[in-house]
Amino acid sequence: MKKQLKSLNLLKGIGILMIIMVHNRHFIMKDMSGLRPLINYGQMGCQLFFMVSGMALCYSWSHLSSKYADSQESPLTLRQRLTCSGQFILRRYLRLAPGFLIILCINYLLNVLFMDVLDHSPGFIVNRKPAAILTNVLFLHGFFPDYINNVFPGGWYIGTTFILYVLFPLFFLLFEKLYSLKRQLVIIIPVIFLILNCILLRNIANATSNELYPYNNSFLYYFFTNQLPCFSLGIMLYFQEKTDFSAKCPLPVSIVLFALTCFASVRLYLMPEQNFIYTVIPSLVGLSFYWLAVSCIHIEQHVAKPPKIHFITNFIASCGSHSYGMYLVHAFVSWYGLKDLSYFLTLGGNTYNDLMLYWMLYLPTVFVIYVLGLYMTKLLDRIDNLLRPST
Repeated sequence: MKKQLKSLNLLKGIGILMIIMVHNRHFIMKDMSGLRPLINYGQMGCQLFFMVSGMALCYSWSHLSSKYADSQESPLTLRQRLTCSGQFILRRYLRLAPGFLIILCINYLLNVLFMDVLDHSPGFIVNRKPAAILTNVLFLHGFFPDYINNVFPGGWYIGTTFILYVLFPLFFLLFEKLYSLKRQLVIIIPVIFLILNCILLRNIANATSNELYPYNNSFLYYFFTNQLPCFSLGIMLYFQEKTDFSAKCPLPVSIVLFALTCFASVRLYLMPEQNFIYTVIPSLVGLSFYWLAVSCIHIEQHVAKPPKIHFITNFIASCGSHSYGMYLVHAFVSWYGLKDLSYFLTLGGNTYNDLMLYWMLYLPTVFVIYVLGLYMTKLLDRIDNLLRPST
């Protein structure tokens, strides 16, 4: 494994902890305290995943394509590239689909149990329409406004991710061609994707009389073109690392740029939803995480005596290596479990300090989700080992 990928696990760990942070507050935090908007920023852990995935997929693609190339130096022929692309997409599907389908079925059964048998509202209400279920099973829900995020808890991320996975070979080829012409040209690709996305989403909003509008947690916010610039920043960093970009970028510079872009993204996030700001926020957030990744890679690879890894960073990196398993199961704790806990705590008109309860429960819920995610990852690894020989 490339040394960079250890840093990527740390970043993915931060991402899943951010997602748990925002989802934990759904049924606990009832007031509009000043910290709530900042806690909501945890949703941007998905953008961290997109950026990291863009870079990590490049290593997977390079490893796979090396098996099809005639030699290490020779480029893939069209036939080799198509074969490699098909194999790449199939592997990504087989890695995503089993866990997604297992948890979807469990959520469906829980909904039947809670709503039809116990007459109790669950933490997540599944859209049980056949079309909704079918589009999710086929991983097409990223194209359907009515089904993108109401069949599976947080299912929009997986639907959008799979679309980006399918298109990844084309994106990689685009970066590869521009990199071969002039290395610095790769910098313009995320900018072009951002401009094209802004134009596309404005046209969609105008054509639908703003029925489809890219406000936060809307269909157009989730749409793959809105997340593509962020995703492409990870691909860009992969190509930049071919010439040790992180080594050439002074650590104080990357840290300052991370701080500035992070502050700008938080500031924009806290502004009222207007003027299509959510066509820009995911890209700006992705840029802040890009500089965070540059800093992490620099520290890991180019600092003579890097800080000693201790328990906390080890745990976060371990969360990163099991992040997909944790993402799949976290709703059982963050949504189902905490909603029922809130229900029992307020029986008989009782109240609780929501902010205090939130912080008291954060670490225990992270630990429970980590353990469940660990077992889910082991199950997915076994399924993957069974399926991979046939691919």
